[in-house]
Amino acid sequence: MFRRPFDASGKGDILILILCVVLSITLLVLPTDSRIRVADRLGLVLTSPYWSARNFGEDVIRTRDDNAWLRQRVSDLELMADTGNRMIRDANRMAGPALDPGFEGELIPCRVVMRQRSRFATMIKIESLVPVQWHPWQPVISNGGYLGRLRTVISPNVAWVELLAAPDFALGVEMDRTGLLGVLHPRAERFVLDMVGRDEDIQVGDLVITSGIAEIREGAVDDFSGGLTPRGFPVGTVSQVSSPSDMIFKEIVVQPLAKFDYNETVFVVVPYDGGGTP
Repeated sequence: MFRRPFDASGKGDILILILCVVLSITLLVLPTDSRIRVADRLGLVLTSPYWSARNFGEDVIRTRDDNAWLRQRVSDLELMADTGNRMIRDANRMAGPALDPGFEGELIPCRVVMRQRSRFATMIKIESLVPVQWHPWQPVISNGGYLGRLRTVISPNVAWVELLAAPDFALGVEMDRTGLLGVLHPRAERFVLDMVGRDEDIQVGDLVITSGIAEIREGAVDDFSGGLTPRGFPVGTVSQVSSPSDMIFKEIVVQPLAKFDYNETVFVVVPYDGGGTP
């Protein structure tokens, strides 16, 4: 024969019922004052765990909701911060570099749309949002410093720029601190400054700027509209300098300020009188 399964739930209900009956009878036989104190103690003992558990559960739910709101708020603030930083970067790119007070000309912002794919790039293609009356050899700068010069005009909006890193590039420069003149050109993936006497005062960290002296170029004229680079654009800083005893010129290495491998916005330097936008 099969045994009847043990009903734990029923047994528990009976025990609870008996306990309640005993407590009720005990309370009835107690004096009124004692009955009130005992009932208060029993209520505290029996209901306190329930309220503690309920309050804890509500706190957990409230904390979870608060954390979810805070995470969403943090995400919104991070998105706002990224948007603000991007706007600041865009504004800084379009603001252009700082120029000398005596600068006479205009900076036309252009977007870089193509570049030579190489470790030491020498050409980039730029595009202006508005038509520009630009000409070959006009200087091009970035927020960092001197970048190169216009080489081929494709249309009033598009042109190719020859970068300072091009092998045959030579730029007349000046030491900002002493006014000494020299010629900067690339050599073996670095930039060297020639034609500076071995006894001249050159120090590491000296700022090198464009000299504004006429440049010798095939088919170019030595005026602003033909591409003469104005004086005062920052080019780089002296990183190495030595005076070999068997040479009459110093050996000077310059670290350029402009970046040749990454540019988003550059500026073409044009004169006010007819060289800018129509």
